[in-house]
Amino acid sequence: MRLWRKLMFLFQRRRFDRELAEEMQHHLDLKAQAGGGTEEARYAAQRQFGNTLLLREISRETWGWRWMETLIQDVKYGFRILRKNPGFTTVAVVALALGIGANTAIFSLMNGVLLPPLPFPDPERLVLVWEETSIFGLRDSPASMGNFMEWRARNRVFQDMGTLDNSSYQLTGDGTPEQVNGAIIMAGFLHALGVQPLLGRAFTGQDDQPGAAKSVLLSHSLWQQRFGGDRDVVGRTMILDNERYTIAGVMPANFRFPDALTALWTNAGAAYSARDYANRGRHDFLVAARLRPGVSVERANQDIKAIAAQLAREYPNDSVKVGAFVAPMREHFVSEVREVYYILFGTAGFILLIACANVANLLLSRAANRSREFAVRMALGAGRGNIVRQLLVENLQLSGIGGGLGLLLATQSFGFLKKLIPESASGIAAIQLDWRVLAFTLMAASATAFLFGLAPALESARPDLNYALKKAGTRGSSGQRARLRDILAASEVALAVVLLIGAGLMIRTFAAVRGIDPGFRTRNLLTLSTPLAWQKYGDRAKRNAFYEQVIERIQALPGVISAGYTTGVPLVFKGYISSIAPETAGGTGNWGETRFRLVTPRYLQTLGAPLRRGRYLDERDTATAPQVALVNETMARRFWAGQEAIGKRFKNEQDGPWITVVGVVGDIHQVGLDTASQPEMYRPYQQEGNLASGLLIRTVGDPLTIAAAVRREIWTVDRDQPVIDVASMEQVLDREVGQRRLQMLLLGAFAAVALALASLGIYGVLSYLVSFRTQEIGVRMALGARGSDILRAVVMCGLWISAVGIGVGLAAALALTRLISHLLFGVTPADAATYAAVAIFGLAVSAMASYIPARRATRIDPMEALRYE
Repeated sequence: MRLWRKLMFLFQRRRFDRELAEEMQHHLDLKAQAGGGTEEARYAAQRQFGNTLLLREISRETWGWRWMETLIQDVKYGFRILRKNPGFTTVAVVALALGIGANTAIFSLMNGVLLPPLPFPDPERLVLVWEETSIFGLRDSPASMGNFMEWRARNRVFQDMGTLDNSSYQLTGDGTPEQVNGAIIMAGFLHALGVQPLLGRAFTGQDDQPGAAKSVLLSHSLWQQRFGGDRDVVGRTMILDNERYTIAGVMPANFRFPDALTALWTNAGAAYSARDYANRGRHDFLVAARLRPGVSVERANQDIKAIAAQLAREYPNDSVKVGAFVAPMREHFVSEVREVYYILFGTAGFILLIACANVANLLLSRAANRSREFAVRMALGAGRGNIVRQLLVENLQLSGIGGGLGLLLATQSFGFLKKLIPESASGIAAIQLDWRVLAFTLMAASATAFLFGLAPALESARPDLNYALKKAGTRGSSGQRARLRDILAASEVALAVVLLIGAGLMIRTFAAVRGIDPGFRTRNLLTLSTPLAWQKYGDRAKRNAFYEQVIERIQALPGVISAGYTTGVPLVFKGYISSIAPETAGGTGNWGETRFRLVTPRYLQTLGAPLRRGRYLDERDTATAPQVALVNETMARRFWAGQEAIGKRFKNEQDGPWITVVGVVGDIHQVGLDTASQPEMYRPYQQEGNLASGLLIRTVGDPLTIAAAVRREIWTVDRDQPVIDVASMEQVLDREVGQRRLQMLLLGAFAAVALALASLGIYGVLSYLVSFRTQEIGVRMALGARGSDILRAVVMCGLWISAVGIGVGLAAALALTRLISHLLFGVTPADAATYAAVAIFGLAVSAMASYIPARRATRIDPMEALRYE
């Protein structure tokens, strides 16, 4: 206790010393003047002031001790009260734990994704440069290498610029062969990010030159797993896609760009030729840049847009409809989820408000039972401040216990919440328990204590002493307090209705998206990927032989109907983007953008894509045959509106051959189920030089049952060929809507918790009503009232409270659900069916919550009720 006294004294020491110095100087001056200004008079004044100071310090320490002793006594008494009422304590703590836990969980998600800055020097100067092709349905489109080279040469706003192209590699040699994710980067990319390797060197301009030696930078995790953290790894070689790469360095542990799965980075000069650097048709490169000091994003946008306009004039065949813009790099990682996180955080806030209203209702009911206790304490000299302080201490204890339990619940949800982190942010985001989360939980618990406890505390501090003391032991309650309880219960119902409607709209959205016809037959379809190494299968004849042998062997398996290769599995790979120009009387028309895929014969039949006109691609379409393509209906309308597309010709390179349309297939949702179909063409694999890695297999029954046999046949053709991403098409569709499913589940869980708390609130109000009106109910039953009358009266009271809350909730939902309109699909924010279903369901749950106390009221013995208390 001496330590507490010292802390109390030191807490006010600074102000006390200042006041003391001023008072001492004034005191000495007065005493010295009164004594004629002699030294004896001044000495006497100092001695007298010292005695005064001693008494004052003793008084201050005594006051501090008494204050601390009173607080400790309040804390001890509060714990005794909570232990004495385990039912009340349990319900209140669980309600608060749910409210605080939900808020802490969502704040942890936001803290891991939205709040921390990018883990790079001066992150506010980091931007991404995108091509703007909104005319083709794309705004933030990756850039072509040719455009990037012009941007870098002409800009006056960027300090460094570089590109990144996602890739994958077969890692062989020492250890087990494996497929790893990687990226091809230019030296300027790391310079722009401001990242230096942990070991070795970064790429330089020499590594960007076409034909440069093959070099690789390892991620920290791959360095640990594959090389055991050997610090002498720099300079050694490793085999990627059957080619030897020299290890130039090891990146820091916190560098995981563009995502957490990236295991290594190779230099651009080893992958690209001079022709690749001038290519304006392949739009696959992520461009990162660092602004010069003092340059704003707005100024950078003006500069890059001016360059894009120049390129449109200089290269009309490639860039006439391609713009460019600059966006902060952080927007790339968080823009798609920011609004969703804010909505989830607001939803969690509603849960906390409902929990506070619930606990406040419980406190009001308990305050009525403690009215005599408070009256006795005030009659014995306790002031209203003492009563309020005691109740606030009890409330802080409740919220503290609830906050601790809520923090535990939040940490247990981290595994689920990590699924809500977008793939683009997986390299920079991490959900963890840090000081921000702890501080938020502490503030939430403290604010909650005052939010739910202040009104009941003030109400309890104004008892009618005469009534409370004369009605010893009664459960009296003022009409004002009863109305406050009804208002709180109705508020809980209103908040729960808002959440239920939001969850209902998300459920209907999920059902609408999942119910979209993707444009092909999804049942009994196996998908997988066999990414070929360019160094091993760069020769077209060798590559084509692999495709043909694999398809031939798989189609011979029992239960297989057909099989086909494509550039990438639909919905997993969105398709390449290419520029084309249709044939006109004067040569070529305006160039436009379209997506394209390479396919083998029978791929579209395997997929189940419907043929509208013309023919499918087949074995006739060889490398020496005329160049042909299939187009979807959207592409046919876009480039040959009002005409028959079959027989029309186009070019996809200025100096390339004419390509003839031989068929039109139905539109397929390959970019996303909720994304409108885009112009798309299919080219024979023998007539293009790109790799095809997506394999689709149509089966008689469950496609997953033949997965092992498919692997064996592929390994028979090439024992070192990785087989990855094996899944049925149904699983692919489920992953496509995975984020919507998670959002729906989380909102649904929050709505269920809110409804449960609101039902508990109604139950509490009616239970107290029955307890408070026991004598009245006994008298009515003694006078002939039937049990059904009592049951109906109590249930109607609960339904009336619910009806008011539901009405307010419906009106609030009509306004608030407009905030999530952009997240909805196939349903409007004012969907009448959802509102009606929630209203009926809310009334039904309220009726059930009202029935239990109503049923108890019908079982009251009139004789016992008349003797009640």
